[in-house]
Amino acid sequence: MRYLYSGRQAKEIDSHAIQTVGIPGLVLMEKAAMTIAAVIMNREEKSRKILAVCGTGNNGGDGVAAVRLLRQQGYSAAVTVVGDTDHMTEEMQRQLEIAVNCDVPVLPVASVAEHDFDILLDGVFGIGLSREVEGVFEQVLDQMNRSGAVIYALDVPSGIHAGTGAVLGTAVRADCTITFGVNKLGLVLYPGCEYAGEVIVGDIGFPEVSVASVTPEHYYYEPEDLPVQMPLRPARSHKGTFGRVLVAAGSETMSGAAFLAAKAAYAMGAGLVKVISPACNREILLSSLPEILFAERDEIGDSLDWADAVLVGPGLGLTEEAEELVRYVIQNSPVPTVIDGDGIRLCRNITDTLSDNFIITPHLKEMNYLTGVSVEDLKRDVPGRTKTAAKQWNCVVVGKDARTAVSDGQECYINVSGNNGMATGGSGDVLAGLMGGLLAQHMEPFAAAKLAVFLHGLSGDAMAEEKGLYSLMASDLIRGVARITAQLYTGGRRE
Repeated sequence: MRYLYSGRQAKEIDSHAIQTVGIPGLVLMEKAAMTIAAVIMNREEKSRKILAVCGTGNNGGDGVAAVRLLRQQGYSAAVTVVGDTDHMTEEMQRQLEIAVNCDVPVLPVASVAEHDFDILLDGVFGIGLSREVEGVFEQVLDQMNRSGAVIYALDVPSGIHAGTGAVLGTAVRADCTITFGVNKLGLVLYPGCEYAGEVIVGDIGFPEVSVASVTPEHYYYEPEDLPVQMPLRPARSHKGTFGRVLVAAGSETMSGAAFLAAKAAYAMGAGLVKVISPACNREILLSSLPEILFAERDEIGDSLDWADAVLVGPGLGLTEEAEELVRYVIQNSPVPTVIDGDGIRLCRNITDTLSDNFIITPHLKEMNYLTGVSVEDLKRDVPGRTKTAAKQWNCVVVGKDARTAVSDGQECYINVSGNNGMATGGSGDVLAGLMGGLLAQHMEPFAAAKLAVFLHGLSGDAMAEEKGLYSLMASDLIRGVARITAQLYTGGRRE
């Protein structure tokens, strides 16, 4: 698990290291410069010409110091400063003085437009930018983007908000971002991640006590986290050990959603899956997936008593009968319950009756329907809006987007797995089924939602390697889950 920090939080860590621990700011700046230089020396030939485009703040000081170190190693490197030099920070001023004393060339800003450099170091703004980029800064950032040079951004690409990933007017499109100490939320969220390129988190000497002085609210999983997060499967077990999932899904014209959700629940490890659907779907579902049990909607009461986990909503339609079913499940389910698909629209007027036993999975349009917040406003802060909704509805919310956010109202998981090939019909049904399968194995709703989203993305990445992005279908994602979880097999148990 890796934590993500806003620009404000990163500044607090830096301030703690300097003011409380007592590490001089120039020492941290030198460490940052050494990190930058090490990356460049590992990747770039000495024959390539380098220009550090520096602002007047400490981010600029990092760039100036890095150029000095690179020149000491035989690189052709120079500096230019953008902005009012009368307002330089003390550290930036000191680094520039040192650079001049070491014969580092300081070129006019016009040099950026000459396109005479192979590599640009972007040190114009740091993590503190919160306003639109204007004037000479806008011109310089645009010139950098048009230069054709390889661009290394320092800490965050200039013009990107470190906390939200928003583009503040214009922004540098970096090939690589070297960020310092901790990873930044804005480098993971869209559109910031598209501007950041490859992200390298460099150690610049923040003490553990300084990092621990800030409590991050956002984090993501990496593949190595999967074995730890997966539910245990004891060798001495039977189908009842791994739980019973009730899937209330499908309508007269939508049997596929029920099929995909049920099969995904089985693929996730559930012991038994029962599908509640109109009678006309019985034959097609049982012939396509003979492992399921089948019941009709008037059997919902007994089926709820049978289940260890419930999924309601995929492909239900928006009829009065479907609304009654959703309402009944929400009001009477005694076990963890996922509300997905049409179930989300049908629960609009009863979200105040939810609890921490529920997971609701809206995409942005569905979130707009439930909250009244425009899709554009939701896009600007998917994690924040998801967290707010989780607090308001007192349940786990999965805010589905290119970077899906999962929140219980306190913490917020940001998913970084997956790809655009997964933007296809039925993908959400598979995700909901995975959640149901994990809930049946007695995972807590928040943990199950996070893991399901992560696995769903991993399966998409695995299958994209096989089928490409254009040909990926929802049913492929179930095969992808099997491929991923097969790696965890250790003779009948997960260890």
